[in-house]
Amino acid sequence: MNKELKIGIVFVIVFITLIVGINYLKGINVLNKNRTFFAVYNDIAGLQVGSPIMVNGYQVGMVGNIDLLSSQELLVTLKIDHDLAISNNSNSRIINRDLMGTKAISLILGNSTYLMNEGDTFITSVEGTLQDEVNAQILPLKNKAEELISSMDSVMIIITAVLDKDARKNLSNSFKSLEETFDLMSKSMSKVDMIIDHNNEKVSKIISNLESISLNISSHNDQIKNIINNISSISDTLLRKDILSIIDNFNQISSNINNGEGSLGLLIKDDTVYKNLENSTAQLSELIEDMKKHPSRYVNFSILGGKKPYKKEK
Repeated sequence: MNKELKIGIVFVIVFITLIVGINYLKGINVLNKNRTFFAVYNDIAGLQVGSPIMVNGYQVGMVGNIDLLSSQELLVTLKIDHDLAISNNSNSRIINRDLMGTKAISLILGNSTYLMNEGDTFITSVEGTLQDEVNAQILPLKNKAEELISSMDSVMIIITAVLDKDARKNLSNSFKSLEETFDLMSKSMSKVDMIIDHNNEKVSKIISNLESISLNISSHNDQIKNIINNISSISDTLLRKDILSIIDNFNQISSNINNGEGSLGLLIKDDTVYKNLENSTAQLSELIEDMKKHPSRYVNFSILGGKKPYKKEK
């Protein structure tokens, strides 16, 4: 074997070793058969090439490549080197491996009877970061602290207002007025007690009379109910019969008068009747006046039986 051939063989071995080593450092074992799957994310949250792929905490592969698509989504190539049956409803979830935020992919296997083929795309999701979890826990505490601070501000404002000189003076005056009011109420109650003491017998009689009245009312409750029912029935009867008939009669009379029927209707509707009545009244008035002035025209008598003939005045 010549020298050039030896150098070529050594170069090929070194090149193959270099490729295997680089892939091994990336987490890709070129000696094992890998199956390639894909997952599409809107945000990979710091996932890197070579990040482990785990099932229930056991590593079954590594991230082979990450590409940015034209839709601004990220296409992640998953290299799985285990002969693992993966259902087509399995989820490729980006998780946090530690408190430092190191990312990995956890395969959440589904329960479907249909299996994924090499080259298929996983359903994807992203676990919340540690910061998101802390914010979710701290945000309610932050809101309560703000409410507490606001309440403390209100209390301090009230205390400051109370400790003000004018406020203290007004508060003292209010207490004084309240004390005077209580004194007045006490005196009034004392007077009421005195009045009751002096009129104890009268109050007792009044109470006994009220009790007797209430007992009488209670004992004659049935009679009172009967009286009320009788009054109610009488009023209903009057309402149904008498009053309605009177109203009907009145309406009939007014209708006859408006139609010109009867003397009153003719008097209202016919001017001739009114004028004749007016003329007759005037003539009767003149006749009575003339009889007062000249009674001899209408009545002639004499004590001796002689009659004076009526002479017409000039």
